[in-house]
Amino acid sequence: FPKRLAQLAGRARVAGPTCRIRPQLFQAAQQRSKTGSISAPLAPEPPFPTVVVYNQSKHATNSVLADIRAVWGSRVRVIQTLEEGNQRLPGMDAALYVRPKSWGDLDHFKERLDFMCTQDHELARHRSSRQVVFMPGWSAFAESAEAAVGVEALNLVWPGTEPKASQGLEKIGFKRICEAVGAPTPPFTVLSEEDAPKVDLTDPDAKEACVKEFIDKVLKMNFHEKGLIKSIHGGGGKGTAHLTHPDKEPEVRRAVEKVVTEMNRTDGIYFEQRVNTKGDGRFYQIELEVDGETVAEGGRFVWFNSALQKVVEIGLNDDKITMFMPADLYQKSRKWAGDIAKMGKNNTRATMEALVFQNETGEFECTFIECNRRPQVENEALALLQRDDKGHRRYTFAELMMRAKGYPAPQFEPATDANVVLHARWLHGNPDSHGKITYQAGNILGMNGPRLDYIKSELMAPGEISFTSDPQLGKAVITADSWEEMCDNAAEYFRLRTPAVMGAASTYAQTMYNLFTSPKFRAGKTASNETFAHIDIPDHPARSVLTVLKEQVSPVIVNGYRKGEGIDPDRYPTKSVCAGLEELTDKLATSAPEITAFTCFARGEATYEQYVGDLKLKLEKQGGGWVTVAPRDTCQQGNDSESAAISNISRINAEVWAQKAGCVGYETGGAQYQAGLIRGFDPATILRLGLPYNMPAHSLQRSQYVNGLAELTPEIRRPLFESTAEIVAQHYRGAGGTDSWVPWQPYNFHAGNFYCEKTGYSPQDDTTLELLDAKCLPMPNWVFSPKFPLEALKKWTERQIDIFEKKGLALQQLRIKNPGQGVGWTADTLW
Repeated sequence: FPKRLAQLAGRARVAGPTCRIRPQLFQAAQQRSKTGSISAPLAPEPPFPTVVVYNQSKHATNSVLADIRAVWGSRVRVIQTLEEGNQRLPGMDAALYVRPKSWGDLDHFKERLDFMCTQDHELARHRSSRQVVFMPGWSAFAESAEAAVGVEALNLVWPGTEPKASQGLEKIGFKRICEAVGAPTPPFTVLSEEDAPKVDLTDPDAKEACVKEFIDKVLKMNFHEKGLIKSIHGGGGKGTAHLTHPDKEPEVRRAVEKVVTEMNRTDGIYFEQRVNTKGDGRFYQIELEVDGETVAEGGRFVWFNSALQKVVEIGLNDDKITMFMPADLYQKSRKWAGDIAKMGKNNTRATMEALVFQNETGEFECTFIECNRRPQVENEALALLQRDDKGHRRYTFAELMMRAKGYPAPQFEPATDANVVLHARWLHGNPDSHGKITYQAGNILGMNGPRLDYIKSELMAPGEISFTSDPQLGKAVITADSWEEMCDNAAEYFRLRTPAVMGAASTYAQTMYNLFTSPKFRAGKTASNETFAHIDIPDHPARSVLTVLKEQVSPVIVNGYRKGEGIDPDRYPTKSVCAGLEELTDKLATSAPEITAFTCFARGEATYEQYVGDLKLKLEKQGGGWVTVAPRDTCQQGNDSESAAISNISRINAEVWAQKAGCVGYETGGAQYQAGLIRGFDPATILRLGLPYNMPAHSLQRSQYVNGLAELTPEIRRPLFESTAEIVAQHYRGAGGTDSWVPWQPYNFHAGNFYCEKTGYSPQDDTTLELLDAKCLPMPNWVFSPKFPLEALKKWTERQIDIFEKKGLALQQLRIKNPGQGVGWTADTLW
């Protein structure tokens, strides 16, 4: 915590969007940087303190996180957006949960973001001062001009292509720019413009009319060559359909319906002629990266399957490019790429894709097909071919943050330690001879095998394999000095290292090994569109003892020989408990809590006295108030103090509904901390989860025992109270320390109200004073019992008033607590 506090020191503290900002307490947001061109690793400070990653792919999200951590470590707070019920990746600082299948719905994202800002005061401050970057990673969403405008409207920073430039560089606009600058591009016909009116695809008649309109446009071309129906919103093989006979209505209908169904939209659809239709049909796909208008060194060649899904990508420096295309054609393509970027007013990272082939006369041609206005999955296959002037490699997502802050693209130099870089994808499935992969279910635990020197980057997202978001599990980036060495390294890698998967085995690693040991591929004669055509495809994965245990022995142990036998799968928390928790979380996330005087006091925008004054008025108006003891007393006895696990959801419920019903405090603490310690949890995390937005938290503290079962000395208690105060202050106020009273109001009591008349010793009085020294606001407790006369209560009360006066504070609140449910605990006796 002190390290985190030191990192936050000196940053601007900005109130949430509904609080009044006191100018003397808060600084204005930093102005856009005008610093010269430097790479991300050379930046003195991160350009932004907070990043929200918005991508359903665990691998894409993990890649963003890896770049940021590699450059700035923990100095940037990274928040993962993920669907409810999923677990955030290791290394993430926080999670923002959204409804399942709501990706791309910015209205829903805004709802959840607004709610999170009421719970996360640091996020609220950074958002209000435009210091939060919205990082979509690589996806069609990342290059949507509409998405960019929507993100900016949320007061978040969009790190991608400027919306107007993005519109100009989308697939159809890109081809028009190619024609304008003289860059070759396949002939095309627009079926619907990007800004075409939306069609209600839930209406069968409207959908059929739109499909029929597209079919008619294709047939009117009177074209007989092979082509593709493509959507500008597609990518990764999605939104593209092969069309072998564009003059035959049934085949055209199948292609059009496939694209419309996959994209679930009808704008931005076009027909494009396939290349090299008069030659042998083979081609190599090259990718040229630009940063602004600067073309990066080297080219990246791509190999994919029959569904146009990329399998491997290999970056080559300029000297190695001639293996696949003539040097003069390569230089022309670089010139064209720069001209396209300039005319399109590109302002950040983008990738130009082109196809290289030999026509029917044997002459090489290069034709551009599209521009991705976002980082590519395979970006490192070029990034590792360059270095800045201090020898640092490029980090794509860190560079995006630099551009968003206003830093211009720096000059990079060719790397001296690699001439060839392979980006290999990790999938878990069984490829066929066309490269179509039958994916296998399982749970990723990590990687098996030795770490190899030539692996410069490797990621493997742990957890359940998802077929709906992104089947890519991870990557391996392998460097070499030559094409032959790269093939050797890749073959060794896929032979020795494999994902540790709880589930069915797959043939993917063996297939990749066969590819890189293939004589034709090693000779550079395997075209991009024939990746799996010349290699042996394994019939089945290799079976090991572990495979037998997983697939045959484990099911018998768990389920028994007959259904219903074996281990009982229902253990706490059961499925119904988890389902109820998910349902309640979803309902609560739709209503932001009301702001109160406590909110402003907690955030440093009002004094303690102002908060107490408002509390008195509320109690007078209500005729009293109440404090909720859920979850402490509602779960503790029945579930062995498991209330620690639901402290967060219980607090949110109190903020939204208990507050509306007159609740003025939330009890948390002792039982939750003990339960956490028993299970190896962090008590500081449980503390933060129990700090409400609009009412104080009251933690039960047993005088010199604090929250444990052992007596603590003043030397131990004081730093504990000071650290607690710092945690609470940082939670609500960010940097700034504990110069003013901290919104932490623990109950402090001694079971026997002990006080020595001769020496004046009272453990309760001592700990109350220590808490006040730490700038906390303890609430002294009198333990009620008929054994203590009213005179003792009077003297105790006077001592509490004196203790607070020593610290310049008026005593405002006391609490009476029963020591147990004895026979003396009756209403008559209490009165």
